Amino acid sequence: MFDSESKDRNIPLCQPPVHFDSAWPRWSKLLVCIVLLALAFVFDKSVALLAYRHPIIFKSDINLEMTMLMQWGQWTCSVLVIIAVALLDRHGKRKAIALAAGCLCAVAICYLTKGLCGRARPWLLQKGVYGFFGPAYGFLRGATYQSFPSAHASGAFALAAGLSWFYPNGRALFYFLAIDTAFQRVIRHAHYPADVTAGAIMAVLVVRSVLWFNWPGRLIAALPPPWRRWIMA
Repeated sequence: MFDSESKDRNIPLCQPPVHFDSAWPRWSKLLVCIVLLALAFVFDKSVALLAYRHPIIFKSDINLEMTMLMQWGQWTCSVLVIIAVALLDRHGKRKAIALAAGCLCAVAICYLTKGLCGRARPWLLQKGVYGFFGPAYGFLRGATYQSFPSAHASGAFALAAGLSWFYPNGRALFYFLAIDTAFQRVIRHAHYPADVTAGAIMAVLVVRSVLWFNWPGRLIAALPPPWRRWIMA
């Protein structure tokens, strides 16, 4: 599965795992994503108002635990997980580079889209502010107008997708943590359902593409020989 060196300067990282949707035609996957996102938009306002009027309050240590779980896939969590992979896995260094590349690409695209869309946060709905206001708001008015897509959901699903690629036996756990992150962002009035749905779809698509086309392997192959040998050791 892994080669110690590559003569064609394209270091293979890992064969793609068999995902639950591996046998689906690409058009069907695209259709499912479009339908899910469309349904999320349909229920955006009603879910946001429901979350505001009937808040789910976690108390004491439970709130701390839930807040910790909501940080799955965020900067500190992702860095620690990637370091753990590098230290504990036999081929950990190259897997860590692949995970980092996938997550960084997903988050970069997410933040660019946030700025371009300029969507108002759910907490502004109570003031009658709802909708997409474009780059003038998204790039210049900060996080208040950067609701779509959700960076938390994007980071969570990016890490889950990357880990599931290399460790498919744990994908149920990885995606459960990602779904919990997205759910909490909605019930805490930070995002609409469409925000977390879009962040999840975007992250999985980007990370799978990065790994499928072996961009991290090409990066490793382009490094100076001493660095490449250290990574491949």
